[in-house]
Amino acid sequence: MAAKYYGVMMVNVQGLELLIVNLKNLKPLEHVKKDINLGDDVYQDQPVKYESVNKVSEALTGFVQILNDYSVDNYKLFGSSALHQAINSDFIADQLFLHTGLNIEWLSSSEETFYRNQNITTELRKDGVDDKQTVFLVGITSGNTAITEFNDGKFIGSTSFALGPIKIAEDLQSLRETAPNSIGLLNDYIDSKLNDFYIGNPASVVSNKVPTKIILLGSLPMQRLVENYNHSEVGETITAARFDDMVDDLVDASDQYLIERLQVEPDYIPLVLPELLLTRRILRLTNAVEIGFSDSGVVDGLVNQEALERGYSKLDFTSEIVRLALNLSEHYDVEPVHRDLVTKFCLHLFDQLKPLHQLGRHERLLLEIASILHDSGNYIGIHEHYLHSEYIILHSEIIGLSKDDIRVIAAIARYHSSTTPNEDLIHFQHISADSRRLIAKLAAILRLADALDDDRQQKIKKISVSIKETKVVITVFSNANLAYENWIFNTKSHFFTEAYGYNAVLKQRGVKAK
Repeated sequence: MAAKYYGVMMVNVQGLELLIVNLKNLKPLEHVKKDINLGDDVYQDQPVKYESVNKVSEALTGFVQILNDYSVDNYKLFGSSALHQAINSDFIADQLFLHTGLNIEWLSSSEETFYRNQNITTELRKDGVDDKQTVFLVGITSGNTAITEFNDGKFIGSTSFALGPIKIAEDLQSLRETAPNSIGLLNDYIDSKLNDFYIGNPASVVSNKVPTKIILLGSLPMQRLVENYNHSEVGETITAARFDDMVDDLVDASDQYLIERLQVEPDYIPLVLPELLLTRRILRLTNAVEIGFSDSGVVDGLVNQEALERGYSKLDFTSEIVRLALNLSEHYDVEPVHRDLVTKFCLHLFDQLKPLHQLGRHERLLLEIASILHDSGNYIGIHEHYLHSEYIILHSEIIGLSKDDIRVIAAIARYHSSTTPNEDLIHFQHISADSRRLIAKLAAILRLADALDDDRQQKIKKISVSIKETKVVITVFSNANLAYENWIFNTKSHFFTEAYGYNAVLKQRGVKAK
């Protein structure tokens, strides 16, 4: 019975959270939160104190007991990107393992955004929005802000930046000591971080006067503050104008007023003004006319991911990751026809070669992203463009992918052209043996797919794949002269033989005229 149950534990700079669900229907059995402040140390570049880590260990021990009470043996512990920035995060992970036996999996900020968006994304897909309204999901954590755009219920794009209430609070304190108009300067500082969040055209959102809406994700203290100030019911929206008035009223509000009249928790007091100012700047940037709230959190998305992996759910959000990669490729002027054809060949080869590589859906996604971005380096220069592609990918953020994923994708792009991992040992020394094998297998597939359209003339529109005893036969359907393609394919297929131990053979079949 317990096999369908799953437990997610999450530790961040504000505390811990446990969610136990039935994966078949995603209904929660238990949801527990424990507040432990770790942020003061993290954001002052100090090691998290032993006493604080010990409190986390004790709380996790209690969580494990709850999991045992429910007979749940499928559970995981995740750590936030903000906590991972602690200078002693490795020691924290080790101490938690020693005291609880739990291995912590660190999430990147882009992964947190991806998982946090999922519940509200499902609602937008299901219900849509009125009059093709643009909606921005805004996730504000202690050290990070993420903005995701939907139009008519369809995903458009997402980005995040390292700016959150704790960072702003620190800067506000410094500004108040040195500047007479600290609030004005702080607004300018926030704007400098926000104005270029829109990857395609930084000015397009500001200049677009069509009214929009923002939904704040997981910001329960802010939601309670708004409800108490506005005397509104739980879940009600607030207009941008009313929110603007509230910010003006609270800029100089005393701590006593916030605690007694608006029922703000004392620990949240230093973050009230920073979060209000940040939210107001986002409102103006996006031209939003109202604010809604959602309690969708990271753990909800992690639960859905597990349900998807185990076949209980069909809510797959990987299309959003692919859309972001396509946005990035368009930003770097990647030629779309060649890009799309190579991606199509890559995925077909991956699917047909599964008996050889034994890889799963996540590795398939990494190959798809690599194929979309493999020529992005041409934006910098055609000579050794694969090195430029690696650089661009390594220094880009794609919501939903971990830093390890990005490194794998960048390496696949690096080796899609000529150099191989075996020849590039210095560059590969920092990568584990498992990752080297994965990169080699996926890069070998991309290299074959790229060879089939190396001259960018799209002579081949369709392929089929068959696995023989010692070779992989790739049959291409075309009536064109493929002498060049055969030569390039034979040159690039040596790497495939090294990675798989099978010879790749190219055969041509004509296409009957319709």
